Amino acid sequence: MEEEKQTKILIVDDEEANLKYMSTLISRYGYIFDTARNGIEAIEKTKKINPDIILLDILMPEMDGIEACKRLKEDPETRHIPIIVLTALEDKETKIESLKAGANDFLSKPVDNIELIARIKNFLQLKNLEEIKKNNEILTGTIKAIEIAKREWEQTMDCINDIVILIDARDNIIRCNKILTALTGRSYSELLNRKWQDVFKESGFSYKISSSGSIEYYHPGGRYFNYDIYYVKNLGTASTYTAVITLQDITDRKKREEERERTEEELKKSKEMLEAHHKELEKAYAELKAAQSQILQQEKMASIGQLAAGIAHEVNNPVGFIMSNLSSLQKYVSRLSEFIDVQTETIKKLSGDGKILNAITESRKSLKVDYIIDDLGNLIRESLDGAERVKKIVQDLKSFSRIDEAEWKMADINAGIESTINIVWNELKYKATVKKEYGDMPLTKCNPGQLNQVFMNILVNAAHAIEKQGEITMKTWHDNGYIYISISDTGCGIPADKIDRIFEPFFTTKEVGKGTGLGLSIAYDIVKKHNGDIIVESEVGKGTTFTVKVPVVEK
Repeated sequence: MEEEKQTKILIVDDEEANLKYMSTLISRYGYIFDTARNGIEAIEKTKKINPDIILLDILMPEMDGIEACKRLKEDPETRHIPIIVLTALEDKETKIESLKAGANDFLSKPVDNIELIARIKNFLQLKNLEEIKKNNEILTGTIKAIEIAKREWEQTMDCINDIVILIDARDNIIRCNKILTALTGRSYSELLNRKWQDVFKESGFSYKISSSGSIEYYHPGGRYFNYDIYYVKNLGTASTYTAVITLQDITDRKKREEERERTEEELKKSKEMLEAHHKELEKAYAELKAAQSQILQQEKMASIGQLAAGIAHEVNNPVGFIMSNLSSLQKYVSRLSEFIDVQTETIKKLSGDGKILNAITESRKSLKVDYIIDDLGNLIRESLDGAERVKKIVQDLKSFSRIDEAEWKMADINAGIESTINIVWNELKYKATVKKEYGDMPLTKCNPGQLNQVFMNILVNAAHAIEKQGEITMKTWHDNGYIYISISDTGCGIPADKIDRIFEPFFTTKEVGKGTGLGLSIAYDIVKKHNGDIIVESEVGKGTTFTVKVPVVEK
C-alpha cells in the first residue's frame, strides 16, 4: 500500500550479517530502511530521517542499545518513535533495563520473521490510530474555534457601523449584519435570499464613482459608505457564499472632507479677495506715487515758472537799460565819428603848416583813432545782439513755463517747440545736430506749459540716447483735424521687450541714479489729458521716433 511504501525503519546493529538479513526482510515487505552500527550513529540517523520504527540491538561498541534508547526517549523530538529491542541476551535483567530505558517492545534473537513483521504492523497501526485521534482532537478544537469565531464575528459585525453582506453566486443575500436591517427597515428574514442590489434600490441608496475610482454609496439618512467586494472559493454547496460585500462607513470622513472642501473654498475666496485688495492697494499706491511725482513735477515747473517770472522781472529792466543805452551810444558814436571826420578835413584845409598836419596825422595813427571809430560800431552792434539774445532767452523761459498766462489758451505749437529747444539747447548742442521741419499749423486750445514739458522730456531722452554725436529731427504737420509732432533721434534705440513698458510709472532703462522713470509716464498722461496719443517706433542701433498727436481745438 501507499502508506507501507512510505514507512521508514531504522535498523541498528554492529554486525554486518545481521544488517543484511534484516534489510532483506524489511525490503521484502515494501518498507524503506536505513542502517546504523552503534548507538551514537543511531541517534544521528534518527534525527536526520525521522523513522517510523527503530529496530535496536543492545550489544554494540561506543554506545550500547540501552543507552541509545534512553537518550532517544528523553529527546522531545524522537520520544514518539516506537523502539523494538532485538538481542541475543535472554536474561530477565536485560529485558527490564530495556523497558526502563523506554523500549516499546522486546524480541530475542534469533528473531521470528513473522512475529517481527506482525509487531511492526501493530506499532504502525497504533501510530495511525494516535494520529487519527490527534487529528480528531485538532478538528474538534477547530470546529469549536470556528463556532466561537463565528459567534464573535456575528457579535462584532453587529456592533460596527460598516455594512457586511455575504452573497451567493446569484447575488442573493445569505447573511448580513444588523446595520443593514436598520438602514433598510426590513427584518433579517425579509432580507435573506433577495438580491442585494434590489434591496439597496428599494431603500433609496444611490452611488457614484469618486475621484479616486472607488464606488461610494449614499443612504438618504445622510450616511456614506465605501463599497468593496471580496470573492471567495465556491465549495459547491447551496449554503456557501461566493462573495463578501463590505461597505465601510465613511460618513465622518466624508463630512470632514466636505468641511475641508468648504474651508478650502472659503480660504481660496479669502485669498482671492486679499490678492484683489492687495492688487488694488498696489495699484492705488502706484497711482499715488505717480500722482505725487506729478505734483512734484508740477511744483517744479511752477518753481521754474516763478523763477522765470523773477528772472524776467529782474533781468528785463537792466537789459532794457543796456539796450536803450547801447542804442543811444550807437547814435553818439556815429555823431562823434562824423564830427571827427569834419574836424580832420577842416584842419587839413586851414592848416598851412605841414608839420602840424603831420603831427595830428601821426597822433591819430598812433592812437588808432580810425580803428576805434570803425570798431566802436561793431562792438555796439554785437552788444545789442547779445542783449537781444538775453531778452529772447528770458522770453522763451517765460513762454516755456507759461506762469504768467492762463492754464488753457490758444497757442502756437511750433512756437512752444522753439522755446523748448532754446531751454534745453545746452543739453542738445554737444550731442546732436537739430533739424527743424515745421509745417504750417493752426492755433489750438491747450496747456502750452504742459505740452512744452512733453517736448522737453522727449528731447532730453533723445540726447541721452545718442552716445557721441548724432541727429535729432523735429517735424510738425497738420492733418485731418490733428496736429502731429515727430521727434526722431539716431540713438541706441529701445529693445522690443521693453518698448511696451516705457510709459509705466517708475520704469526706466537708464542706470540707477540717472532716471526716475516718471518723465515719459507724466508726458503720456499730459497727452491723454489733451485727448491725444503718443506713438513710439524704435529699432535697436538705429534710433527712435516719438510722434505726439493732439487734436485741433478751436475754442
